[in-house]
Amino acid sequence: MMELNQLLEILKHTPAMQSKQAIAHCFSTNIVLDNVTCHVDSLDSLYAYPGDDTAAVSLNGQYILHACEGMLPNFVTHYPYFAGWSAVMANISDIAAMGGRALSVVNSLWHTSNESAQQLMHGMQDACHAYDVPLVGGHSHLGAAYQPALSVAIQGMARKLLSVLHVKPQQKILIALNLQGQFHPDTTYWKCFEHVSGRILQSQIALLPQLAEKNLAYAARDISNAGILGSLLMLLEGTASGARINLDAIPKPDDVEWFQWLQIFPSFGFLLTADANKCEEIIRLFHSQDIACTVIGETNNSGVITVQQQEQSSIFWDFHRQIFTGFCYANLLKKRALEKSQSKPIQIETKSR
Repeated sequence: MMELNQLLEILKHTPAMQSKQAIAHCFSTNIVLDNVTCHVDSLDSLYAYPGDDTAAVSLNGQYILHACEGMLPNFVTHYPYFAGWSAVMANISDIAAMGGRALSVVNSLWHTSNESAQQLMHGMQDACHAYDVPLVGGHSHLGAAYQPALSVAIQGMARKLLSVLHVKPQQKILIALNLQGQFHPDTTYWKCFEHVSGRILQSQIALLPQLAEKNLAYAARDISNAGILGSLLMLLEGTASGARINLDAIPKPDDVEWFQWLQIFPSFGFLLTADANKCEEIIRLFHSQDIACTVIGETNNSGVITVQQQEQSSIFWDFHRQIFTGFCYANLLKKRALEKSQSKPIQIETKSR
């Protein structure tokens, strides 16, 4: 078995992890956050900014959710049907991670081959049918000069939000994974939707908005191409929170090595935070849909993510030393909390005569 220090060091430098870190360099994150301070007067204002799986805009006591997924050109070229399916599936997972339900899907695609373009469309259509979400339009273009490309956007609604902005110290961290799947050949994609009825897929994804509406969880994050620990960083970075993670508590097939499993991009996989007294019910709900769910750690205010495996312990990330995507609102949230506490009306105690 690979030593923990070596395992974590290799994981920090995978192409998927580096692509997430490139976000902070490609986009002027600091400018974005500086501008935010001029406009935020409530937590609702922040939900529309980058950091969560979707943008959330308050409307009449609910939230409109918006998300978009772009597929890698190489993926679109070699696996057109799976790319179409995956684009829809990833978007639906993003909506669910916010505690929402998907409303509709649109797409934009470019291709050189009519046959491959049709496979892309079939993949999207089949996924929309399986999850009972309408595909309502988009843009397509065929031509020899174009590189195959696909982008899919989704809209949703949420009554109550799960958000990374809700993460605070001493929340338990849970992972929910569907272990009944297999890897797509030569990829990190863990597929657990094949030969599964739409009814089951819909019941499984509906668990996330149920958790939000029952006030069982605070935050959730879809496990994306950054893998389990990379997605954990995105769950924690918004509030610059730290955590201590027990690697051995993460559900894993016996025949898969940790190095491979920690890089998975699963078709159903989420990280959540919740109070300790809510974990048993959360786990029971996931188990009712044959989804493995366990507590894998706890948040703290250190800004440091420490991973433990058996007798070994090692630091995976320190937000004080290195940003990840750069979407951190910790100082802004602290400032807002201070202003809110200072604006409380003075309570005058009176005594009856």
